[in-house]
Amino acid sequence: MLSIFLLTAVVVFLAELGDKTQLVCMAFVARFGVWKVLSAASAAVVVNTGLAVALGEGLSRIVPFSTLQIIAGAGFLGFGLWSLRSEEEEENCPDSNRKKGSPFWTVFFTFFVAELGDKTQLITLGLAAKQGLPVITWLGASAGLIAAQALGIFMSGFIAKHIPPRALQVGAAGIFFIFGTLSLYQNLPKHFISPVVVLAYVLILSFLSYLLLRKKSSTLE
Repeated sequence: MLSIFLLTAVVVFLAELGDKTQLVCMAFVARFGVWKVLSAASAAVVVNTGLAVALGEGLSRIVPFSTLQIIAGAGFLGFGLWSLRSEEEEENCPDSNRKKGSPFWTVFFTFFVAELGDKTQLITLGLAAKQGLPVITWLGASAGLIAAQALGIFMSGFIAKHIPPRALQVGAAGIFFIFGTLSLYQNLPKHFISPVVVLAYVLILSFLSYLLLRKKSSTLE
């Protein structure tokens, strides 16, 4: 169970690096302070991941376990490609929110809504369905998300100066590709796995990654 907890925490942590909600937390710190933002974001994480785990656990009772693992593997590949996409800059800290409610609820609802349907919530849903241990998955996903937010809040200056966002995103994409490939290899019928299929898989994944990285480079320029 410890390995599942750690795996979930690491996967979700990597997925959250550079995500818009991490940037939202950084922006709120200047307004409300570190501990108010961290406590509100943590509360939103617990509720959000609990919702994802509940959905994933219900799904696991309907769909066969091996099928869920294949879907999760394909999802990891998709999240890896998603990580290579360039993100549009967003502004998520309107002054009106500060005036209408307490700092805690302002940060809580902003973070909660921003995470709905986000890749980290979808990853948590997939892991919950795949692993069959909802409480451990919930704790691991919550720990990973909270750690990512804490890292962004306490070390945003260091990250910006020493680790380029592109390097973080490429590293996260590589991890997702590894997890996705292993999941597919372990659960697809063996007659589907042949040298030709493997070669085509590697070429297609490499080509798509190249296109996304090239598009990202042109966007930055």
